[in-house]
Amino acid sequence: MREATKTNQDLLFKRPYIWIVTLSVTSLNFLITYNFENLDVQHIYYYLVDVLTTYLCIEFYAMGIHWMNKRVPLYKDFVKRVTFQLTLHTLSVIICTLLLNELFDHLFFEGQRLSLSFVFYTKDTLVALLFILLLHMIYFGLFLLSNKQNQESLHLAPDTRIKLKDAFTFKLLDQKEIIGVYSLLGITYVVDTGYNKFSSELTLKEMEALLGNRFFRANRKFILSKTIIDAFESGSYGKIEVSLKTHNIVDLPQKIVVSRDKAAQFRTWISGDSY
Repeated sequence: MREATKTNQDLLFKRPYIWIVTLSVTSLNFLITYNFENLDVQHIYYYLVDVLTTYLCIEFYAMGIHWMNKRVPLYKDFVKRVTFQLTLHTLSVIICTLLLNELFDHLFFEGQRLSLSFVFYTKDTLVALLFILLLHMIYFGLFLLSNKQNQESLHLAPDTRIKLKDAFTFKLLDQKEIIGVYSLLGITYVVDTGYNKFSSELTLKEMEALLGNRFFRANRKFILSKTIIDAFESGSYGKIEVSLKTHNIVDLPQKIVVSRDKAAQFRTWISGDSY
């Protein structure tokens, strides 16, 4: 569960999501900074450099997340992790943003675009901080959402064991141990991998609803797994005759018949991968 939860929010930093985040942040920042007024070809150059800067900043952000996932995982100490992420991690990303902007300003614009300007170190840095905090909120939100979904799936996951009766005692048998179910004189019987027979309070229809596609409802009286089948052959009128491994279970017939209506389904099921 922990690995699944971690992966969900970390999808933010995998393709194509990291590109979506990069382009979204860059476009919003560009809108705030220039308001798309009096734009010319030079601004396209600005935009492309900003895309590169934002992408590298998000990669740096992701590196910090990866480091904290190892040292302070969210699922172990949520409060401590949030504190680290909102303080030290935020500060480190801000510093990375400043350094990258200065570096690219000198590389691509000979220091003329920013040149340690007051506007950049006030307005633009504040905008960068807001974007980082927004990214934190999205990250924490995805963690809490996926964690809730995982918890709900655990609670909703059905119990794979079925309550059965063996003489005067009850037994919980895992579905993986069941190889066949049949009905006789209105009583449902279950056969396990050791060819022990148990009775069940469930009807054959209720049992069919519990068991997965590893089983096939052969007719009104039998539900089979491939394990209990010894052989099968085509019978008359399109029917299929199935030989069972009875292992001395007296009231379990050695042969049963799959009707013509279910013959095609049986052949599809028997040639599948479920056991």
